[in-house]
Amino acid sequence: MIPVLSTRGDREAERILAALTEAGIGADIVDDPSALDGAGVALVHVSRLKRLQPAANPKALIAFGGADRADVAVKTLKQGATEYLPAGADLSRVSLLIRDGITAEDTAGTVAQSEAMTNLLQLADRVAQADIAVLVSGESGTGKEVICRHIHEASPRAAGPFVAVNCAAIPETMLEAVLFGHDKGAFTGAAEQRLGKFELADGGTLLLDEITEMPVGLQAKLLRVLQEKEVERIGSNSPRKIDVRVLATSNRDLRDAVAEGVLREDLYYRLSVFPLQIPPLRERPEDIPALARHFMSKYADTRAISLGPAALGRIRTYSWPGNVRELENCIQRAIVLCENGVIEAQDLGLSPQTAEISLPAAASLQSRMRESEEQLLLKILKENNGVRKATAAQLGISDRTLRYKLKQLKERGVTI
Repeated sequence: MIPVLSTRGDREAERILAALTEAGIGADIVDDPSALDGAGVALVHVSRLKRLQPAANPKALIAFGGADRADVAVKTLKQGATEYLPAGADLSRVSLLIRDGITAEDTAGTVAQSEAMTNLLQLADRVAQADIAVLVSGESGTGKEVICRHIHEASPRAAGPFVAVNCAAIPETMLEAVLFGHDKGAFTGAAEQRLGKFELADGGTLLLDEITEMPVGLQAKLLRVLQEKEVERIGSNSPRKIDVRVLATSNRDLRDAVAEGVLREDLYYRLSVFPLQIPPLRERPEDIPALARHFMSKYADTRAISLGPAALGRIRTYSWPGNVRELENCIQRAIVLCENGVIEAQDLGLSPQTAEISLPAAASLQSRMRESEEQLLLKILKENNGVRKATAAQLGISDRTLRYKLKQLKERGVTI
């Protein structure tokens, strides 16, 4: 909800409120400056600027209602406004500034028009003030790291470092050294001392991205670090105190991950003090046009780019299986292909077949892929006379992953 600080009956405030409502932007006229506390975007009548409390510090503050003169505009900007709208300003400019302000709330892309995402960001802002662990879950591409950065930047640790580690992208043999660091000579190739991510994040926030991909053995060491608030480099006997807030993400159902032995139960409870679930983009279609405008602004440089009506309808009806990441890639590609600054439906590259793939067909494909994987796994296991370590090595997967896949086979009644 966008607060408009003025009084009921003020013609300019009422005019702006009507324009925002017509544009589908929730707003209300408020008389108490405290209503601006924590707001991302707020409008304030020029007569009220001087009386704002220091705590009322929205990220974007738009002053309105004064004369259309340069000296008045300069004065309002000096009083803390980020934009100035003189009385009688074009109403389309009002909604455009508000939408730009909403998008500018977080340069990483936490754009929220839907009720679901608005509520999620409000929760994120609240938990940011409490120095506790947060576990963010959601499908791939929904913006889990974006939410984690939002939490860091809204927290008292914002001036400290934000360090992210993708647990799925680092080989298991290297992940321990990456997280905890090592001393010179700790192992072959350790030619110098290296600080781990925990020490690099001291005083700030450490994000453990895709935490369920961390080996279970290493999870036990991580749990100790979280409990003791100290880290010991590989090859060292001297633990070092750290002051780090840990955030974690996963695209899996975490309770299933615990049940399958992929995630330690005690670590799950340690990390999920405050769980946040990001809904997929298909469940919050109100966010799609706003996100598209955000990415157009991000990638168009100085070009004026707009969405044609057919393109707008196309992105609204597409299912976005890749979520926000797919939308970003789509808009970036369309900007290159479009002519005359207008993105048309054909520029998006979203074929009807891609958009309207039936669930039975998708399920059939997944089933066949799973069957092929099972046949290969059982064949290699047989060739190795049931020796799991050799099987995992030949398949190029970890022992942990092999155990998990074999467990799935047994649960489906496959004899191993």
